Amino acid sequence: MTVPSAHAAGKLWDLGYGITVSGSSADGSVIGAYIQNDSYYMWTAATGVTSIGGAWQGGVASVSADGSRISGSAFGSDGLGYAGYYSVGTGQWTTLGGIGGNSDTSASSGWNISGDGKTVVGLGWVDGGTAHAIASTPAGVMHDLGSLGGSSRANGVSYDGTVIAGWVEQPDGQWTGAYWKNGTLHNMVDDQGNALQEAGAVSADGNWIVGDGNHGQTWRYSTVTQQTEWLGDLDATTDFQGATGVSADGHIIVGYDRGFGPAASGQGTIWIEGQGMLSFTDYITSQGVDLGGRTLALPLGVSADGRTFYGMDNTGSGFVVTLSPVPEPATYAMMALGLAGLAARRRMHCNKE
Repeated sequence: MTVPSAHAAGKLWDLGYGITVSGSSADGSVIGAYIQNDSYYMWTAATGVTSIGGAWQGGVASVSADGSRISGSAFGSDGLGYAGYYSVGTGQWTTLGGIGGNSDTSASSGWNISGDGKTVVGLGWVDGGTAHAIASTPAGVMHDLGSLGGSSRANGVSYDGTVIAGWVEQPDGQWTGAYWKNGTLHNMVDDQGNALQEAGAVSADGNWIVGDGNHGQTWRYSTVTQQTEWLGDLDATTDFQGATGVSADGHIIVGYDRGFGPAASGQGTIWIEGQGMLSFTDYITSQGVDLGGRTLALPLGVSADGRTFYGMDNTGSGFVVTLSPVPEPATYAMMALGLAGLAARRRMHCNKE
């Protein structure tokens, strides 16, 4: 009997130069992307890259768990850009308003959407020089999450919208990691009381937050215990590390490790519970995916189920990588029984001849 390989083959899709791939449905079937100073895009394996309009003025494209909504920004009837979402079913954008101010033509911008699609988070302008973290209510009303007197921004959100992560400006001007739980602001510090850097992504259950690296290491922060777990440093010779995405259960975290230079000049990283910090490019090739010699330099996220990855490669092209599900142990057992049964039937057939 031949046992299937533990490394299930997957596939790489090149979405094109200059396209930043930044969001995914829970199963990886719907992907959100954008081009800076342009508009937003959707990708599926069946349709490829399609334009969905909107107006990029900061922020990223994110996707609800069921793939029905893609968050970003679009122009309102007053000519200002607002955070909002695109409905895949209707092909229409819904803008969600701002918090009273604007900077040039932007009143607010969308940086993420909750898994249930009911909460869009991001940045809203208080005036031309100060912005606050924002979150929409299920009724579509934009709410100011506040700050510590300066600016703030929301980057990530849990499935139900109760945990939101980002950064706040401290009184001394430093930007540090923060999260809002049920609307209450919490500063993020490590076990020594040192401020963590900007928080970027939240696990679906709201238990884990990841973000920019501290002290040369990537970290994950528990909102349950308020403890910081240091995940390591892939390349100690570089200066910038961090995490950009986390699976629903917090067991898979992707990020980057690079020196000075463009974002796509370094190498992608992946941390897997029980395996530690790995080269993202090496990991993907070990799963049977042919990358054609490219480096997956900047993974920007992972789907909730941990099987689809997306971001930008070292050539500046957006990518999507999907990995085929690995059969569960029970599946191997069923396959073994099936093959044994087939062998028995063949023996019976031979005995009758």
